[in-house]
Amino acid sequence: MNTQLRVVFAGGGTGGHVFPALNMARAIEQEWKTEFLFFGTQRGLENIKVPEAGYPLEYIPAAGFQRRLTTKNLSFPWKLYQSMRISKTKLKEFNPHLVIGTGGYVMGPVLKSAQKLGIPTVLQEQNSFPGVTTRLLAKKADLIFLAYSEAKEFLQTQAKILVTGNPIQVEAIEESVEALHHAFHLEEGRKVILVFGGSQGAASINKALQEMLLSAGIPKGYQILWQTGMNEIDNVRYFIHKNSIKHVQPFPFINGMQRAYAVADFAVCRAGAMTLSELIAAGMPSILVPYPYAAGDHQFKNAQALQNRKAAVVVKDDADLNANLSRAVHALAGDERKRRMMSSRSAGMHHSDTYVEMISAIKRLLEGNIN
Repeated sequence: MNTQLRVVFAGGGTGGHVFPALNMARAIEQEWKTEFLFFGTQRGLENIKVPEAGYPLEYIPAAGFQRRLTTKNLSFPWKLYQSMRISKTKLKEFNPHLVIGTGGYVMGPVLKSAQKLGIPTVLQEQNSFPGVTTRLLAKKADLIFLAYSEAKEFLQTQAKILVTGNPIQVEAIEESVEALHHAFHLEEGRKVILVFGGSQGAASINKALQEMLLSAGIPKGYQILWQTGMNEIDNVRYFIHKNSIKHVQPFPFINGMQRAYAVADFAVCRAGAMTLSELIAAGMPSILVPYPYAAGDHQFKNAQALQNRKAAVVVKDDADLNANLSRAVHALAGDERKRRMMSSRSAGMHHSDTYVEMISAIKRLLEGNIN
C-alpha cells in the first residue's frame, strides 16, 4: 500500500480489551506507515492508556445494557443513538481503510457504523466464549481473530476466522533466577507459588490464602510471592506480622509479570483472557479461580478451556473456596510430575506467531484477497 494506512480501533472498558488494541496497533505500525484513531469512553481504562501510548481518542457515550431491572437502562437508547451518530460522522471524516474491534460495548456502535458504510471490519476476541457484541457484529465482519478455537461454535459468520491466540507483549527476561529471587526478596532453594488477582487484587483469593496459611500452612519447601492489590496490601502485611507468617513476600502490584512467571513454579490467579495468554506463553502451571461475576461467566469458560487440555486446575469461587483452594495448592505443590505435564500442555497452547498471522491476514484483507 503506497498511501498512508488509516486504522480505527474500538474497544475498551477493561485492560482485557484495551491492551490487545494497543498491542495490535504497535504491530501494524511496524509494517505500515499508519494513522490511528481510537474510540472509547471517558469511564474506561482506554481514557488513560490510549493517550499515554500517544494515540488520539474519540469519546462516545456508549454504555452497556444491564441484564437486571435498573433505571440506567432508560438512557440506553439515547446513548446508543448518540454513539452511532458520532461514530458515523467521525468515520466519514477519518475515512479509514480498516476498523478493528477488540471487545466491550464501545465497539458496537463504531463497528456497526463501519459496516453500514462499507468499511472492512475485523474482530479480535480474547475469550473462549465471545461476548454479546462480538456475536452480533460477527455476522457482517470480514475477518475474525480468536484466542481459542472453542469460540468458533458461537459465531454465525461468513468471515475468515483465524485462531491466533491473544496479542500479548512477551518481554525477554535477562535477569538470572538468582537475581529475580533477590529482586522479589525470595529465598533461594525454595520453590515459589505466585498468587495474584489482577492489578486490583482479588479479595476472595486473598482471604482463602490467609485461611490456608493459618490452617494448613505453606507447602513444605515453598514460599509465596503474593500480589495483593493496592487496596489490601496493608491488611495482608498486618496479617503476616500478627501471625508471624514466614516465607511470604507480599507486593501491592508487580511490574512486569513476566519476571514473576520466570521465578515461579506455579500460579494461583483469576482467569482473565490476557492473564491466561501470559500464563500459556510462560508455560506456567496454574490453579485458576475464575471471577464468578464476569459477563457471561467468560472467566470460567476460559479456565475450562485450559483445564480440558490439562494445562490448569480450576477451583470455583464459592462458599467452599477456602478449603478447596488449600487442597488444590498442597496437591499441586506435592506433585512435580503433574506440574511438568501442565507446563508442557500450557506451553503447547501458545501461539508464537500471533502478530505474523494477524498482519498477514490484514494484508490479504486490504488487498481484497480474503477467501
